[in-house]
Amino acid sequence: MITITTDYRKRMFRGAKIEDCIEDFIQMEESTREQMQDTDTESRLIAKGMNNAYRYVVNRMVRDFEYKKEELKLRTKFEELEKVFRRLAENNLEQSKKDLHETIQETYYKDDIPEEAMEDLKGIAPDFQKGMFEGMSFAYEQAANYISIMLDTSDKLNEKHINYVLQHIHKNSLIKEDVEESAVTYQEGLTNGIKAGFNLADLEIKGRFQIQI
Repeated sequence: MITITTDYRKRMFRGAKIEDCIEDFIQMEESTREQMQDTDTESRLIAKGMNNAYRYVVNRMVRDFEYKKEELKLRTKFEELEKVFRRLAENNLEQSKKDLHETIQETYYKDDIPEEAMEDLKGIAPDFQKGMFEGMSFAYEQAANYISIMLDTSDKLNEKHINYVLQHIHKNSLIKEDVEESAVTYQEGLTNGIKAGFNLADLEIKGRFQIQI
């Protein structure tokens, strides 16, 4: 009878990592390969059969694990991105309740902003500004929702799911709307904000997943 020394069972019961399991099977495969050379005919046949079985398990685990690692990495990126978009949605909604010029005045980097730019901020109509930030908040919230729905309805992730989210963003008609430079109304600001928010979300997704723009 062939005896194989391994702590595989012990580690399995304390939650071994998949890498540990693969390493154990590799060691067992090497052990049976050695026994194929040193035993009698009957034992050599048993060792050969076990060696083939261990090699199959190793190859299968490595292949499956590599796939699952990529899928897990993709899922983690999407989950992080959803959190980023929801945080941006909250931040922009909060900013819509405040005057942008006053907000910048309270920041430590206000001295780095040219005076001309600060004067331009003063000239932004309050209604337009409110609409703009609410529009950006809406766009980011929608982008987060697209990701959330995709994650909830998909078992295995791949590159097509990145395109799924991008396609839903591009389907929004307001992303192509033109806004006049003289725009001052809330609705004009809302349109501008939604367009800007979706475009920024699009750029963020492409940057995270290294998609050529």
